[in-house]
Amino acid sequence: MATSSRRPEHTPHTIVKADALSSARAIPAGATVPGAASALTSAGVPPLPALTLRQVQYFVALAHSRSFTQAAHALSVTQPALTAAIRQIEFLLGGRLFERSAHRLTLTEAGATILPLAERLLNAARGTFDDMTSTFTLQAQTVRIGFIPSVAARLLPVLGSLRDAHPNVRFALSDLPNSELVAALARGEIDLGVGIRDQADEAGHAASAEGFRCDDLFDDEIVLVARHDDPLASGGSVTWSQLTERDLAVFVRGNVSDSLQRTGGSQNLRLEPKYRMEYTEPLYALVRSGLALAILPRLYTLHLHDPALVALDVVAPRVTRTVALMSLVGKERGPQVSACRDWIAEHLAT
Repeated sequence: MATSSRRPEHTPHTIVKADALSSARAIPAGATVPGAASALTSAGVPPLPALTLRQVQYFVALAHSRSFTQAAHALSVTQPALTAAIRQIEFLLGGRLFERSAHRLTLTEAGATILPLAERLLNAARGTFDDMTSTFTLQAQTVRIGFIPSVAARLLPVLGSLRDAHPNVRFALSDLPNSELVAALARGEIDLGVGIRDQADEAGHAASAEGFRCDDLFDDEIVLVARHDDPLASGGSVTWSQLTERDLAVFVRGNVSDSLQRTGGSQNLRLEPKYRMEYTEPLYALVRSGLALAILPRLYTLHLHDPALVALDVVAPRVTRTVALMSLVGKERGPQVSACRDWIAEHLAT
């Protein structure tokens, strides 16, 4: 997504700086580097716009708080200074970003469009400044990776082997629900995401949109976890129709519940979860107690070593979800990010 900006010709060109985001010494607000603009122009390099990263941060902070008082306090600036900065941003971009009234502050349509672009710019700047610093300290670049919790058992060993092969690569890891994973990638908070590509899911559909790159890695099957002495456990698999009269438990987050409803609808079966748990252990505890059967991705059962529980295939039909490696097209922060993406694609795909 892109937007255009209009800059008055009389506005001086300043260096885009990061004084609000980095501890490095910054050029004073409004200052110019003598001869910098003319040198860039004579060299055929277009000058940078007069909008600073500090101003972008002011806009994002105000857009989230919707209060000049709260935003000024969070930014440690005076309210008049914040007001003046927002007016300058609106002047540079050529339009209003906020609608102001006596008791309410809202984003204009243009402001709502610019907000994710501004967030992405700030996050990219933070990552870039970290890389610059680590060049002198760790001699390494940090690759920011987000992943859904269920893939951790397969993804983390792959990252461990990557670090052994390339000691100069570091990781910042975040486990996130799929919807938050896709949103964090879109905002530039992470470089790579390992999550679910499901066109029927809102987040999965967004990850397939223009600007996203999705490399399918493998299919993860939905399975049933039952007590070992449950009548259903006598066979190697069960059918969905056998589950219609049983109490079912799923995770409160993720897309398994949606998959369950879609499967039930396509087979004219009533498959409505009775329990929704946040974590794996409470889900398994429901099964151990005999209160429910658990429906969950097979990835969660890779390290299920409980003699009281058994994982069973669910057939007629088999239901799978596609695990994909996600990134933004052309947005790699450096060669380490590209190398990390290629390594994951090579070693995690099946």
